Amino acid sequence: MKQILLKPETSGQLAKWAIELGEHDINYHPRTSIKGQALANFLLEIPEGGEEMSQEGTPVTGETPKDNRRWTLYTDDASSTEGTRAGLILTSPEGEEVTYALRFDFHTSNNEAEYEAFLAGLRLAKKMGTEAMVALTDSRLATNQINGSFETKDKRMEKYVRIVQRLIKPFKEFVIK
Repeated sequence: MKQILLKPETSGQLAKWAIELGEHDINYHPRTSIKGQALANFLLEIPEGGEEMSQEGTPVTGETPKDNRRWTLYTDDASSTEGTRAGLILTSPEGEEVTYALRFDFHTSNNEAEYEAFLAGLRLAKKMGTEAMVALTDSRLATNQINGSFETKDKRMEKYVRIVQRLIKPFKEFVIK
C-alpha cells in the first residue's frame, strides 16, 4: 500500500491502483513504535533466571475469574513449507493489546508450536504483573492436558505441561479454554 500510494510512478500496474484508490481519499501513514510492544519484546528476551522446574501439578479451574483485572491471552500457530510460526495476543483489562509473533528455527509439531506460543504468553504476562488470566487457544490437546482431562503420553508434551503448570502457579486466578 505504501508503494502504491506514495510512489505510483514505479510501475504501470501500481499507477492503475493509485488512480483507483485515489478516489477514496486514502492516505498512508507508517505505524509508529508502540511502547507496549517494545516493552513486551524486551521482557520476552530476558531469561527466566534458571528456576528449577516443579514436578507438581497445579489445579486449573474451569471458572472464569470474577476479578475485572484479568488479562486475556490468545495463542495460535501455523505450519507451512517455510517452517512453523506462532503468535500471541495479550490483552490488558483496559483493552490494550500486545502482539507477538514467533518463528521457530527448529522442527516442531503443531502442538509443540501451540505450547511454545502459550509459554511465551505466560512469561510475558508474568513479567507484566498479571495476577488473573483467561487463556484462549485453539489447541484442544493443550487445553485438556493442562486442565488434566487428557493424559500426556508423549514425553515432550509431558515436559510442556510441567512447564506450563509451573508458570501458572503464581497467578491468583487462571482459566484456559
